[in-house]
Amino acid sequence: LVKASNILILADEVYENIVFSADKHHSIASYPALVERSFKVGSFGKTLHVTGWKLGYCAAPEFLTTEFRKIHQYMVFSVNTPIQYAMADYLADEGSTQISSMYEGLRNVFLDSIKESGFKPLHSEGTYFQLLDYSALSNMSEVDFAK
Repeated sequence: LVKASNILILADEVYENIVFSADKHHSIASYPALVERSFKVGSFGKTLHVTGWKLGYCAAPEFLTTEFRKIHQYMVFSVNTPIQYAMADYLADEGSTQISSMYEGLRNVFLDSIKESGFKPLHSEGTYFQLLDYSALSNMSEVDFAK
């Protein structure tokens, strides 16, 4: 779709490590032709369940990050130095996370608890957020049903 264009890609991959069952995340970074024109945004906060730390990253080719940093420096707050060192040490020692199994377990507890509610879960393998079909409970519009 973008081959014969000047389109750049912003890939929001903050949930890349939260994939359930045997499914696999397919990162923009695994496609060489797309890496050349992409910004990959990730979040250690989501990956390691420390969202309050507000620690993320953006990976892109140098010619893109040079331009990105011109804007970025004015748009974000910084992360305290001890947290940055802690994250670097963790990544050097551990290098991976088991966060998917924790979220999958929590999702399953929720789904088990609503089995008799009349809501029908809409299958999702890559998020702990759940969408529910309420058609067995009401024929109202979603706005009216929510009210």
